[in-house]
Formats: sequence, structure tokens, C-alpha cells
Amino acid sequence: MTTPDSTGDWLLLETLVEELAPTVVAEGARPRQWSGASWLNRRFGKTRAQLATAAVHRCRAERASVREEADGWRVLAEPVRCAFDGVHGVQVWTGTVDTPVPPRRRVGAWDWAADTELAHHGPGLEELIFARDPADVRVIRTPPDAFGRMVGFDGRVEYFAMATSLEPGGRWQGVVDMLGDDEVLRGFQMVARAAPLVRRVSGLMHALPEHGWEKPMSDPELAMLRAVSQRVGVGVGVIELSGGLVYEWVAEPPPPLAPWAVERPVVDPSDLAALLAACAEVAAVPAAARRLTLRVRFAGGDWISVTAELVSLGSAAAGHGLLRVWTDEPASG
Repeated sequence: MTTPDSTGDWLLLETLVEELAPTVVAEGARPRQWSGASWLNRRFGKTRAQLATAAVHRCRAERASVREEADGWRVLAEPVRCAFDGVHGVQVWTGTVDTPVPPRRRVGAWDWAADTELAHHGPGLEELIFARDPADVRVIRTPPDAFGRMVGFDGRVEYFAMATSLEPGGRWQGVVDMLGDDEVLRGFQMVARAAPLVRRVSGLMHALPEHGWEKPMSDPELAMLRAVSQRVGVGVGVIELSGGLVYEWVAEPPPPLAPWAVERPVVDPSDLAALLAACAEVAAVPAAARRLTLRVRFAGGDWISVTAELVSLGSAAAGHGLLRVWTDEPASG
């Protein structure tokens, strides 16, 4: 319980974009919507708010833990590091010098690079969201590596609209459900901002175990696609039509396209242009379908000729499509 002498909980402030001021996005397990300096002043009073703000700026600049004390008050600030050795968030606690300090929240950071379409996972993120064994942790992942583990992602359309436009001030916040390597479902507050100057989307994942998550119902369209795609013998991916990003494989591509499940291939430039043009056509015409040939190459391999079929999803997933890929004509049925 909050007392006049302490926050009672750790605060989470996002520092995702260097040129923007930090904002509070969580108080304990309670998400907040981008609360700024005025909220800190109302919450703690001017003196403590200034002390906390100074600790956040110092923590961000020094990329190290900060401990500030003044007039009987104590402020602790802990950095949430990203893969590029920056600070994407700061956890803050404030109370009297003799108040017991509660355990910190579990938070990790990530970045998605628009030019490579690869995710960069910060220290501890994969252990947090996937319950991944440290021996299996990787810093760089393809979108299907991460999004394929999202069981619940209600703001998918809005998130990808922000991520693909990369407009200054673009931001997104919501709750996502991740299925770990241990088959346990975990709920997270996901906070993301567009960082157009470095052509990235930067984000935080904040664990919310207090909410007692249960396995949610899957998106009906994706559930249907998963059931059907297991029987067609081709790779089936969900594709974001404005940028041509395959962010989830509902059925992993068969050999020799199997590396596509974990690797972003090189696509022949003229074929990539044709794919993006087809994406634009399909996005504009409901229930449209396009078939084309793509030449792709995986690391260390030769060019592979791929037949690709692109269709739009329904209105529930506007702006998203289904990409089926194979190297030989699939069996019917």
C-alpha cells in the first residue's frame, strides 16, 4: 500500500527516444499512459519529483544505477539496457531513507531495425519473455522468432501502422501474451516508440504476473489459418502489406525454404519490387489474390526460385495478408 513516505511500488519510465523527455508508463503492475513531469509533481510533490527526475537523467546518461539522498528522502534509479548499450527505460523507487525497498519489476528492452527488418534483444529479454535457457539466447532475431510466440496481440494493426510509418512521435502501448519455451503463457505490458532518426522502433517488455493470465482465445482468423495451413504442405506467413514484412509463420516453410522461419533471406531486387507492388494491390482490393515468383537466397546458399501466393485477410486484420510459399506446386486437398 502506498504511504505518504514512499511510492510503495517501483515506477517504470520509458526513455526510448533520446530527444524526447522520459515518461512514466507503469506504477507497479498498473500501466500508465505516457505520464510526464506534471504527474510526478502531483504524485510526490515538487521536491521529490525533482530528485526523482534528476536521478532518471543521471541514470540514463551514465548507464548505471543511481542512488540519491536529500532531506531524509532516498531515490533509487536502475537502467533497462538495450542491445545497443543504451538505456531504454529507468526503474525508479523513492521513499524515506529508512523505508524498506521492495523488489524491482522485471523489464527488458528491444529494438526493431526498419532497414534490416531484424529485432535486437537487450540483456535478459529472452530469458524474461520466453523463459529461454541462457545457452539458447540470441541478440538478433527475425520477426517470426518473436511474433510467432505472441498468443495475444490485440493492438496488432495499430502497432504495425506505427512501426511501418516511423513518424516522429509515433508510439504504441498495450498488453501482449507470450508463450514461453516452457509452454507457460505470460502477460506483458509492451511499450514502443518510433525512432525515425535511427530508423528503429524501440520498446520495453514489462512482466505483469499479478494479473493472473489465462490462455486467451486466439484471433479467430489466425486460428483458422493455423488449422488449415497444417494440411497444405507449404509455408504460410502473415505479412504486413504496407512494408512486405512477414512477422509470423503459421506454418513454417518446407525445405529448401526452411531457413526462412528463422532467417530473413535476400530477395532479388526486381522480385522484391514486384512483391511490394502486389502487397499494395492486395491491400486496396478486399479478397484479392496475386501469384508471383520470387528469387531468394539464404546465408551461404544459392538462389532459390519460389512460388508465392498473396491474399488479403479480412476486415478484422485490415492491412495484413497471407503469404503462401513453396518451391514445387503443392498437392491439392
